Amino acid sequence: MHEIWSQLKLWIETEQAFALATVVSARNPSPRGIGSVLAISADGKQFIGSVSAGCIETEVIEMAVACVADGKTRWAEFGPSQGFPWEVAFSCGGRIGVRVERFNYDTKLVASLVELHEAHGTGVWLSGDGKQALLLEDGTFTGDESDWDESTLQKAREIISTGGHTQEVSESDSKILLRLIAQPCRLFIIGAGHISLSLVHFAKALNYQTIVVDPRESFAQEERFETLPDHLIQKWPEVALKEIRFTPFDSMVMLTHDPKIDDQALEIALKSDCSYVGALGSRKSHDARLKRLAAKGFDADELAQIHGPVGLDICSTTPAEIAVSIVAEMVQLKNKQSCKSSVEDTIKG
Repeated sequence: MHEIWSQLKLWIETEQAFALATVVSARNPSPRGIGSVLAISADGKQFIGSVSAGCIETEVIEMAVACVADGKTRWAEFGPSQGFPWEVAFSCGGRIGVRVERFNYDTKLVASLVELHEAHGTGVWLSGDGKQALLLEDGTFTGDESDWDESTLQKAREIISTGGHTQEVSESDSKILLRLIAQPCRLFIIGAGHISLSLVHFAKALNYQTIVVDPRESFAQEERFETLPDHLIQKWPEVALKEIRFTPFDSMVMLTHDPKIDDQALEIALKSDCSYVGALGSRKSHDARLKRLAAKGFDADELAQIHGPVGLDICSTTPAEIAVSIVAEMVQLKNKQSCKSSVEDTIKG
């Protein structure tokens, strides 16, 4: 929900009545994945986010209006067209299941939910059968644990510990939604050169939080950026990144092409949980980079984590095109991992 949070927070602050529609099942090719959210106002005239490419939003909004009115959770499945003129269907051939439920203003839980989002933290929001709770990464629980089956609580803990995704589970005669509230993906960009200017723009459009690190004063200037990064740090990487706790939601890209700067960041990245590590340079310069890092004790498996030369091969010739190739490679890796997790969960189920 981080991608719609800045707008949704305004509704919550004014206690506006609304419903949340969530994709709880998906079969490829589907326009949006599991966990995608659409927030709809009580009158259906305002909405934030999406659960498809626009194919089913109208019907989901109608469900949401009814849901806010009577408080009853609703479900619907959408798939390929069967040829009936009245049906709502996908032309892509995919199939998704959508759950729609009214947002309940439980004061204590709402405060905890707001705090979690504002801190960019990780947790699982449990809702269903007229009850809700929030489990945080550190084990803090807002709500009454006795209201929930132990199997439900265990599944919520697993989602946090394994980096799982939003899902529905059965509890007695109810379907409980375990909504993952994960910190936004962060992109650490080492170097504020010409490629970085475009990379910040594209990454923010994909809802990445962007942190640019460059010790060079002439480069680390906000006025150089048409789209400002979330943080611009004029320090050496070994200082700027020293206290940061990296997670699998993080990516790091080295773009200065200066070993004195890039290698510092690479040493930190290779010892971290970053899911994507990329470095700019030709194949020749990348080979030299690998030799330098090997001399510092990094083994072949660790060095294989580096995407170098960085980015998908799209025959890039301009800084903007190189930036596109980088975000494309990041998205490709992220989506492959998410797809693999979804398939494994389906097989287990």
